[in-house]
Amino acid sequence: MTKTYVGAWPIFDEDYTEGLDKAFQRYQEAGISHLMYAGIAHTFDVNPQYYELTKIDPHIQIDFEKNQGDIFGTKYHLITSDFNEVRALARRYDLNLEVNITPGVSEPIVAAYPDVAVMDIDGNKSKHWMCPSNPDVRNYFMGRVEDILRHNAGIREVELDVVSLDFYDPQVVPDWVLPELNPLGRLAIGNCFCDHCVKRAQAQGINVDRIKREIRAIHKEATHLNYQSFLDLSDAYRGVFDIVRYLLQHQDLLTWIKFRSGLVNDFVLQFRNFLKHIDPTVQLSSDLVAPSFSWTLGQVYADQPGLTDMTKLMLYHKCIGSFEAKPLKRIQGAIPEISDREILDQYYRLKGFSGSYQMDEFVKDGIGVENVYYEVRKARLEVGPHHPIIAGLVADSPATTDDVRQAVQLAAKAGADGFMLHMWYHDAPKDNIVAFGEELKQLGKIHHE
Repeated sequence: MTKTYVGAWPIFDEDYTEGLDKAFQRYQEAGISHLMYAGIAHTFDVNPQYYELTKIDPHIQIDFEKNQGDIFGTKYHLITSDFNEVRALARRYDLNLEVNITPGVSEPIVAAYPDVAVMDIDGNKSKHWMCPSNPDVRNYFMGRVEDILRHNAGIREVELDVVSLDFYDPQVVPDWVLPELNPLGRLAIGNCFCDHCVKRAQAQGINVDRIKREIRAIHKEATHLNYQSFLDLSDAYRGVFDIVRYLLQHQDLLTWIKFRSGLVNDFVLQFRNFLKHIDPTVQLSSDLVAPSFSWTLGQVYADQPGLTDMTKLMLYHKCIGSFEAKPLKRIQGAIPEISDREILDQYYRLKGFSGSYQMDEFVKDGIGVENVYYEVRKARLEVGPHHPIIAGLVADSPATTDDVRQAVQLAAKAGADGFMLHMWYHDAPKDNIVAFGEELKQLGKIHHE
């Protein structure tokens, strides 16, 4: 990369309401040149011939995004705007509108086609996640990207947003899911036993029935909810050596975790080959969660150089508290004796994070900005010196301008090749965008005008 990659994940309808000229000028002044609007893949027309190999109707997600929307809001103005007109305006400000596509999560598609969902060992189907092994899922997303690229010249990058394998989002735990004690809960969830995954596992010589017995035993232990069980786990697993000791006792589980990441890698590689066949000049990027827990979703940083042109780290350091607190609070609700300090101490030890030991402060302020350095550094060490990594940094509240500046400094120190600013959680302070650009200029990552 000869020029520093600087981009943003904004919300189009917020920019539209403010005025695109004003928003685009701010991005330009901040040195931002790539925009990944949430839901951008749903603004393009649908040409039916690209979906003949899948039963999934793309209008299901398009109509949902337009009329109802998800946690990032509706996409009405995005979907009803003329992409070519918006792109032409963006180019006047040296901005390129790229394509972000989300192959893993779609509640309306799963509701319409339940058999495409991830399935647990008891046959329960996720209401949230689609299985990357399912041919309809693969053909739908490859058809969608081909449809977009064939009819919209000038797109330079396709970004895969969180290709992963999970049963439910552990940060938005459904009521029907029992609270699970850490660290065992994260080991037992996230495994798919749909026909496609089972067939692939058996073809690799994996004893699926034995894996099921292992996961059931772990789940039973994780959902044995009393204070002594919590203390036993908290006392027994205090560091990396203890986790290795646990895995030595559950080697079938480690086999399945590796198999799960292989399924995710296989999807990305097939998508990459398909994309490069359409247009070899289009760059493929992939969004991954922080290295500390990316494996829980089947994402492995060390495999990225063979899969993508660049890897983007989604580091929600200031926002993560409000999400991560939800499963922790459910454990406390089941076992009221657990103090905030006890459960947060365990949480920080397991993930290698640092932050407040008061739950209310953790929810409000997330984890400390110093964690940006360590996560980017881990990613750099895993992918090696030559694969580009882009640090996705928080601009959403409660992040302040000082937080943004420190995050840029620490990401650069840790070896980030580029920078993305996250604004999908609504109403990111405009001063944070300005601070992002000013700090990049101070560091010499972008040039002063």
